[in-house]
Order: sequence, then C-alpha cells, then structure tokens
Amino acid sequence: MKKSTFLLASFIMVIIASCSKQENVDESTYYEILTPISNDDAFLIPLGTQTVKDSLQFTIRLKDFDLEIDFNEIHSISLFFKEPNLNKMKPLAYIDLERDYRISYEGGNNLEEINYTIYIENADGTDYFDSSFELKNLSILGLNISKIRDIPTGTLDYRDFDQLVDYFNLHD
Repeated sequence: MKKSTFLLASFIMVIIASCSKQENVDESTYYEILTPISNDDAFLIPLGTQTVKDSLQFTIRLKDFDLEIDFNEIHSISLFFKEPNLNKMKPLAYIDLERDYRISYEGGNNLEEINYTIYIENADGTDYFDSSFELKNLSILGLNISKIRDIPTGTLDYRDFDQLVDYFNLHD
C-alpha cells in the first residue's frame, strides 16, 4: 500500500513539474515526495518545497491518494507554506510588506481535479516579484464538514496551521 502511495505521489509531483510555467520556474526546484496523512476528520498532503518565479500551476487529484476521509464530507481545502522570516506555517494568501511580496492563489475545490495557480507579486500587486521565491513545506489541508460543525465558534483558528494539525491529529 505504501509503495503504491509513493508511486502515486511521484507521478503527481511529475505532473506538478510539467504543469509549471517552465520559463518562470527556477531550474534548481526540488520536488520532495512526502506521505499524505489522513483520518476521518481531515487530511494533510505535504508537497515539499517549491521554487516559483511569477507563478506556478499544478493539478492534484485527491481521489488518487489513499486518504481515509470521506470526499463527500470535505468542507475546506487550504494551502499553507513556511514563512522564512517567521519560521512559521502561514496560509498561502499572505502579504509581507517588509520584504515587499504578496502570495495569492486561485483554484477550485472540485475533488476530481483541484487546479491551483500560485502567484508571487510585489506587495502592492502591481507586478510580479522580481526573483525566485521558495515556498517551503507547501501543504494542502482539507477538513471534514461534519467535524467543523461540532467545533464551538472561536475555539479554532482556521488560519493557524499548527493549531489545525494538532486539533485534527495530523502528525506523522
């Protein structure tokens, strides 16, 4: 089972690499292959470190992974990365005014095929960021809608990666 998951993850990472805008991605990009973690309430798919210049496009088919979660119950899918200055996981929609960059993404939550485009721009959004940018520990996190309904309002910060991983027990 782990061998098939590893092979599937390898295949998906090749798709990610081939779907990137080749002229905009640094040649030294390293695609790590990491094992997804899941339970009935949530899933975490670590995509490793991605080097991006301007934008990165990729597609993931969640049903290709051996996840324990019921796909009909997924409510929220979010992307996170490790912010280098803070050394903390942050939501992918992020602005750092000090270093003058903004990260945004667009994509759908169609579970058959999730298509994302990640953009790296100047903080004011006027132009692409002028150099390559590393998205360390890029991760996709999905949550079960029935579990979210049971959580009292204000109990959980859905923009805090570590809190979500702890609450939903998504540790290795």
